[in-house]
Amino acid sequence: MDLKHLHYFCVIVEEGQITKAARTLNMAQPPLSQQLKNMEDELGVKLIYREGKKWEVTEAGYTLYTRAKRLLAEMEDTCREIGEFENRVTGTLAIGTSSACMSLITEQLSHFHQVYPEVYVKIGHGDTHHLEELLHQNKVDLALLLLPVDDKSYHTIELEGVSFVAVLPCEWADRHPSGEITLQEAASYDLLLGRRTEGHGLYETVIRKFQEHHLIPRVVLDCPEISTILSLVSTGMGITIIPDAGLGQEYGDRFRTLSIKEPFPFTQPAVVWRKDRYLSNAARKFVELLQAGDTKKTVPE
Repeated sequence: MDLKHLHYFCVIVEEGQITKAARTLNMAQPPLSQQLKNMEDELGVKLIYREGKKWEVTEAGYTLYTRAKRLLAEMEDTCREIGEFENRVTGTLAIGTSSACMSLITEQLSHFHQVYPEVYVKIGHGDTHHLEELLHQNKVDLALLLLPVDDKSYHTIELEGVSFVAVLPCEWADRHPSGEITLQEAASYDLLLGRRTEGHGLYETVIRKFQEHHLIPRVVLDCPEISTILSLVSTGMGITIIPDAGLGQEYGDRFRTLSIKEPFPFTQPAVVWRKDRYLSNAARKFVELLQAGDTKKTVPE
């Protein structure tokens, strides 16, 4: 059994089906089934229980999968580290970001590309919970997200805090000529809010602020993607309250942004990466670029 076989087994588990795994690996199904049988024979245990349409990873299979993922990640890190001894900044920079934060690094990414044009940049989107999953699955090098995060295993660069704003369709602009809105006025609208799939974040912060003023907001929708919420706001479905950074330049004149009259806590965006993972030259150079800019705080080790 070698690393290639471990990779095959991981794909089988992740796809949940031999046929799908063979398609992903671009190989025929029978040889892949035989590889699985050979592994089971070599180890002397059943890795995947298969009978008719029933398909289930055994306890031994799950243990092998967990160890195999770790071994494969370590081998990938080793190959990347050795391959970068010449200090040539190439390869891929994989960044996960929430749509509420993306506009905070667009200029830095553009500058990074000018300095290191051979680096391929790959960007994935999601809420904070999903981005943490991507980090722990080694699918991204860095994640730009909104604090807090519970995990203590990250290096962190905190960016400057961002204020909350209310966002209305541009057709409603004349309703608030002063350019601001009170929480009581906001409570009279249907409210569309961003919400993490797990944990506390924007949703809880906004709801808590209404409660502090003895107001009950009329929340009609929550969604982890700010871009989706903004698309719905543009149709007149309601308003939203988001960090100011969440309204990128691409939305142009489709919305009216209002400051909130009552004092609102700032939300804290940050770039994080795992302490136990090798950081590629490309990722390190991007971190250095961020640290050289107007960052609020760095926590290196």
